[in-house]
Amino acid sequence: MVALTGDEARALQSRLAEAGSAHSAGETLSVSANASTSVTFTGIEKAAVFDVLDRWLQPESAGEHGGLVQLKNALAHDLGREGS
Repeated sequence: MVALTGDEARALQSRLAEAGSAHSAGETLSVSANASTSVTFTGIEKAAVFDVLDRWLQPESAGEHGGLVQLKNALAHDLGREGS
């Protein structure tokens, strides 16, 4: 399980809302955030969130977005994309 700060979750929701392919994942995250529960993404949502995070996060920003980097790495593992 990966924990995101409130700021990280809001920033991710914003990025997902901007990406048409990740709209569904953004809705899943939004519903979960309102209920303060964990999020379970479908395989398609995992791929969409990973792609958004991969485009957004640069190696030098890892310290600024620790939870998001952890989420990206967890998704990479789930999707078999380690090293991406």
